[in-house]
Amino acid sequence: DKDGDGQITTKELGTVMRSLGQNPSESELQDMINEVDADNNGSIDFPEFLTMMARKMR
Repeated sequence: DKDGDGQITTKELGTVMRSLGQNPSESELQDMINEVDADNNGSIDFPEFLTMMARKMR
């Protein structure tokens, strides 16, 4: 959450994923966010991020 707003955007998520050696497309990043975006605001908060990461670790 680079700008400190409590939300992770596709851009911020892309930065994290690339640092982990992944190279997702913008569409894939949006799909990842949509999968756990409980309030449908187009970005994810930290609890939603943890849900997403837990699903990816399975």
